[in-house]
Amino acid sequence: MAQANPTYTAAVIGVGKAGQDTGTRTGGFRIGYTHAETFKRNPRIQLTACADINADNLRAFMNRFGVSHGFTEYEAMLHEVKPDLVSIGTYVGWHRPMIEKAAEAGVKGILCEKPFVASPADLKAVQRIAQTTGVKIVVAHIRRYLPAFARARQLYNDGTIGRPVMCVAGIEGWDLSEWGSHWLDMFRFFHNDQPVKWVFGQLRVRDTRGFGHAMEDHGVAYFEFENGGKGLVDGGRGLNGGMTMALLGTQGSIRVLGEDTLVIQNAAGQCEERFPAEQFGGWTYAWDCLLNDLIQWVDGGDAPMTGLPNVSRSAELNLAAYISAVRGDRVDLPLEDDTDEWPVEIVARRRAQALDVRS
Repeated sequence: MAQANPTYTAAVIGVGKAGQDTGTRTGGFRIGYTHAETFKRNPRIQLTACADINADNLRAFMNRFGVSHGFTEYEAMLHEVKPDLVSIGTYVGWHRPMIEKAAEAGVKGILCEKPFVASPADLKAVQRIAQTTGVKIVVAHIRRYLPAFARARQLYNDGTIGRPVMCVAGIEGWDLSEWGSHWLDMFRFFHNDQPVKWVFGQLRVRDTRGFGHAMEDHGVAYFEFENGGKGLVDGGRGLNGGMTMALLGTQGSIRVLGEDTLVIQNAAGQCEERFPAEQFGGWTYAWDCLLNDLIQWVDGGDAPMTGLPNVSRSAELNLAAYISAVRGDRVDLPLEDDTDEWPVEIVARRRAQALDVRS
């Protein structure tokens, strides 16, 4: 008879820096520590191994979490330790091969960071390996679990501000992928994960590089959902008034301040709702929800809202905005494209070639 609540072994690929996060746009983060802390909190998980190409970072991580098996090559870890679950906290360009190798090694579940994949070809390949092997993949769009955003979705759809019209967000100093992928996913969440019909994207690319790839200095994604609601994400410039985002309806609006406060305006007037972290557990709560959903899926339950069948559409939206900028045209979804490199690299290369011609 199968154990009612089996224990799963877990491993972290990409442990991150031994020191503190730099908090910079071009990298220096240590999300692997967050993954490990989430694994350690869960009574059904045994964190048994880790892998990172930087030996110093690897040793610091092993000491911090009491992990006995450390590898500088993740393939060796997969075949020698054979973990049930792995988390992937590396740059986006490495996600596809790591997912494929993990699935081929028999890993049951994968927690992968965002942005999820680097190209339309990568997305198709990951979908194929999941279908072929049955590996369960969740993507770390953890804001779906935060109460303020769940409440905003409810109010946006229950008539409180009329019919949904548009969600708008600006991201000061960031881009459409490393940060913007969260808001693109959140706008799908607010629209109840309806299909996106089309996407317009535009980029200003100069010389910025980070997270292993070219990054735009300014990018915009504009898109429409099946019900006519629209989304606009400005990757590079924030909104006036310190807003995180605004949800607009035919009879009012919802302003999201930070990630814990809603200001609702409609015919009845204005009110404020707050969701302080101390009341629900904050980020710890959100990460625990993500891992629990993965475990329940691996146990045999249904795919969660952060599972590949759903959030692959968020990756598709993200990539379609970039492909639109590459094509100089609107992109209709589903995305029909076989590009096999990070699209911003194409834009950066074109600019460099144009500058060479001018010189």
